[in-house]
Amino acid sequence: MIRIVKAGVQHLPQIREIYNHAIINSTAPFDEEPKSMADRIEWFQMHQDPKFPLVVAVEEGVVMGWGTLSQFQMRSSYRFTGEISIYVKGGSRGKGIGTKILSELIELGKEQNYHAMMSLIAAQNVKSLGLHQKFGFKEVGHYKEVAYKFGQWHDMFVMQKQL
Repeated sequence: MIRIVKAGVQHLPQIREIYNHAIINSTAPFDEEPKSMADRIEWFQMHQDPKFPLVVAVEEGVVMGWGTLSQFQMRSSYRFTGEISIYVKGGSRGKGIGTKILSELIELGKEQNYHAMMSLIAAQNVKSLGLHQKFGFKEVGHYKEVAYKFGQWHDMFVMQKQL
């Protein structure tokens, strides 16, 4: 059974593995270089604030996916808007893990009094676009050719949900 729990430092190696796999094999993140453990520890520390939760989907001790609710912009007037990121382990996609993570992040966003949630999604990531639409996210922007990865330009959609 898959459980969604607050991520602990013990989950970091698996979180890093999932993220680095996505960096190397997809345009889900527009990072181009795998992340070091030192980088992930610093990133993890930013998500210890309840306002910016980091959750993992765990099955029998194995992290199957993770998600965060992060600061949308650095300026204080954006403090009621969060940005979602979700990553699911290769081979585990299509099993409802992203759905469980997104559902939990929406509830945590409500608990933290967010007014809006944003997600920036590579245009070719149709599964992620569909997942967000299923939860009532609407397309509010289309950035054309804003990221260059794997030798080509990529578009990005901005999805938003009011809480």
